[in-house]
Amino acid sequence: MKKLLGIVVLGLLLQGCANESGARMGLFTAKSPVAVTIQGDIFVGWAVGDITGSGTIDIQSAIDPKNTCIGEFRYTSTWSLVGKGTVSCKDGSQGQFNFKGLTNLKGYGYGSSTRGPVTFTYGMTAEEAAKYLQKPFEALDKIIEERKKRDEEKKEKSA
Repeated sequence: MKKLLGIVVLGLLLQGCANESGARMGLFTAKSPVAVTIQGDIFVGWAVGDITGSGTIDIQSAIDPKNTCIGEFRYTSTWSLVGKGTVSCKDGSQGQFNFKGLTNLKGYGYGSSTRGPVTFTYGMTAEEAAKYLQKPFEALDKIIEERKKRDEEKKEKSA
């Protein structure tokens, strides 16, 4: 009985480890929403990192939803929260990037791709992200809200 109570309490505590953007810290993983600008396009999705400091990125173009990208990242210094990564998209474009964490769930980055310069944020609201992206896109709030709705609907359907 004490074990069960401990598990329930731990679960409730971990659910509380989230920020305004929807980023969540789990026991062994962290999941943060990602907003990316690449040559006039906006991509949104998720970054999921694990306890080793490595993780994956899964994003989708808001302009052409058929164009999705996947990538990997790793912290090169967990002390200063800096790292690097790569991403590949269905349209054939590829990119490399560096990033700087502001917290364990939130940060920003920059890089280059075969389509042009890349800027991105993770774990930020649209208002926070606008400070770090190439151009503050007015549609970013709407796109992020639509993504949240789709994710919630997907979650409800799978439950």
